[in-house]
Amino acid sequence: MTNRLTALAVMLVLAVPALTLPVVGVAAQTPPIMPLNEIRPGMKGVGKTVIYGQRVEEFQFEVIDIMQSGGGPVGTDKLILFRMYGPLVEKTGGTAAGMSGSPMYINGRLIGALSASFSWQAPKRDIALATPIEEMLKVLDRRRPSGQWPRIYHASRTLTIGGRAVDRVLVAPTPALARRYETAGHAGTAVATPAVATFARGLSPRAARILAELIQPMGHEILQGHGGRGDFVAGPIVPGSSVGIQQIRGDIDFGGICTVTARIGNRVLVCGHPWDNLGDVDYILTASEILTVLRALPRPFKVGNLGEMIGLIDQDRGGAIAGSLGPLPRLFNLRVIVTDMDTGSRVQLGAQIIRRRDMARMLAPLAALSATERARNQGGGEGTATVKLTLRAKGLPAAIVRENMFYSTRDVAVASVLDIVDAMELAFYNDLRRLDPYDLTVETSLTRRRVTASIVEAEAASREVSPGGTLLVRVVLQPYLAESRVIRIIEVPIPRDFPRGPAVVVVQSAGMDSARVPVEVRLGQTLGAEPEPWGVDTLENALRFFESFGRNTDVLVRVLPYGLPATQAEFTRFDVPAARFIRTDWVIQGSERIPILIR
Repeated sequence: MTNRLTALAVMLVLAVPALTLPVVGVAAQTPPIMPLNEIRPGMKGVGKTVIYGQRVEEFQFEVIDIMQSGGGPVGTDKLILFRMYGPLVEKTGGTAAGMSGSPMYINGRLIGALSASFSWQAPKRDIALATPIEEMLKVLDRRRPSGQWPRIYHASRTLTIGGRAVDRVLVAPTPALARRYETAGHAGTAVATPAVATFARGLSPRAARILAELIQPMGHEILQGHGGRGDFVAGPIVPGSSVGIQQIRGDIDFGGICTVTARIGNRVLVCGHPWDNLGDVDYILTASEILTVLRALPRPFKVGNLGEMIGLIDQDRGGAIAGSLGPLPRLFNLRVIVTDMDTGSRVQLGAQIIRRRDMARMLAPLAALSATERARNQGGGEGTATVKLTLRAKGLPAAIVRENMFYSTRDVAVASVLDIVDAMELAFYNDLRRLDPYDLTVETSLTRRRVTASIVEAEAASREVSPGGTLLVRVVLQPYLAESRVIRIIEVPIPRDFPRGPAVVVVQSAGMDSARVPVEVRLGQTLGAEPEPWGVDTLENALRFFESFGRNTDVLVRVLPYGLPATQAEFTRFDVPAARFIRTDWVIQGSERIPILIR
C-alpha cells in the first residue's frame, strides 16, 4: 500500500435492478409457535430443508434436552438438543452445513431452527442444536437479543451421545476452533459449530486462500469453491427453502447458503444464528438451488447454485439473520480490466459488493488480484504493472483518478492491487466527510519487461544552507539496461523555522515502503489491520493526496533534522514542506542520504 506518510511530505452503489419473486398468498402473521417452556425431552416432530433442487423435504427429530446458560456465537441463553432421523437423514448422513435455519415443528407448531452441529460425530451426524423461535423472532422485528452469555451450554443431566458421556456443549464460532477444542478433549464437553455453508467462486486460488485466512476470525470457513449462479427459475420462498446470503456478486461470488425458518408477509427469518453479528446490515438475499449434499469429513455441506436477487438481509444479530423479500440492497460496483501487453490477453471482471466497508476493502483488491492472475495465467512472477483507478462517489464534482506503476521481481500481481486498498479506505473510511461511493474501475496493463530506474548518485550543491534558503540536489538515475544515465536537478526549499544543526537529505521513491516483506504478506497484513488515518485536514486535501502523491515513479527529496526516522512526517510541520519531487517514467528503486548542516 502507498506509504501515506511519505506522500504527505509533498502534499503538506447505486441500487441494481434485478428480478424479484412475486408475493403470492402469504399472510402477514406469525406462524403458530410452541414456546420453549412447553418443550420436553422425548417430544418428536418434523423439520424442513432442501437437499436437492428447491424441493422442501422433511426429516424427523426427537428432543433430547434443553441446554441452558449458554451464548457465544449463537446469541441465546438456551438451545434445544435433538436427534434427527428418517429417510432424509440417511441420504445426507445427518446435519450438513447449509441446514442452518431449517424450521422444526412439534404438532404443527414452530419450535425453532436447526442452528449448529457437532464436529466429532462419525459416520452419522444425527445430533444437533436448535435455536428457540422466541429468540429468533426478536431479530425479525429488530428487537435486540437478551444479551451475551458464556458459550458453554449445560445439560439438565449427563447424556450419552455417540458413546460419550456429555453434560456440556461448547458452541465454537469457527470450525477451526471447534477442531482445536475437540483435540483438547475436555471430559464431558461436546463441541458444535454453526451449520452454514460458506462459498467463494471466481477467485484465483491465491486470492481465495487470502480470503479464507481473513474471514476465519469472523467464524467462516470456505467449503464450496465451485458452482455459483444458476439460470434456474426461482420458486416461492417458504419455510425450509434454501437461500443465499452474499457479500459480493457477479464474476466473483462470496457468501453462504442457509435455510428459511419462517416467512411473515415479506419478512423472512434465516439461519438460526447470526452471520457476523453486526446488527443493522445490508446483505444480498438470493434464491438458491441445491445440487447435492457432499458427505465430506469432517464437515458435510450442501453444494448449491445461487439465482436471482430476491431481497435483502437487514438484521444480523442474536439468534438469526432477518430480511425482506422484494426490496434490494444498494451495492458498490466494481469493474476490473486487465491487459497482458506481452500476449494480448485481456480479462474483464465485474462484481457488485455490499456497502459494508470492511468487506469492500477486503474483496475489491482480491477480485482485482484474481483478474490479474487470470490474465497472466499464472500466480506471482516478475513484471511491471501500470494501474489506473477511477473512483466515483455521489456528491463529488468529478471522478477521483489515481495512476501508478508497480514492479516486482517475484509478485507483480499482488503489487498491482496495493493502491486499491487506499481507494477503498478513501471511499469508506475517511474521517473528513462521509462519501457515498458507487463504483470503482481498475484498469491494469501488465508486461514482463522491467521498467525501473535506480538512484545511483545524489549530491547536494552545498553542504551548508540557511533557513529560508534553497538547496539544489543533483540526482543521477540509471534506467534498467539503458546505456546512458539520466540527471535531474531538484530544488528543495528550507523552511524558515527549520531547526539549526545537522540534517540529512533523503532521496528515494515517493511510494517506497520501508517494510521489506513479500508483497503477498504485506497485502494480507494490510487487509487484516485497521485502516490508517489520512493525516490531512480536509477532504479536498485527501483527494489531492490520493490522486497526485506517493507514486512509485516519483523521486522524492526530503530534508530531515538529524536523528529523525525517515518514516516520520515532522518535516511537513514547517512554514513550507522541506521536500520536493519529480515525476519519471520508471519505478524508482534505491535511495541515497546526504548529510548537511542548517547553519
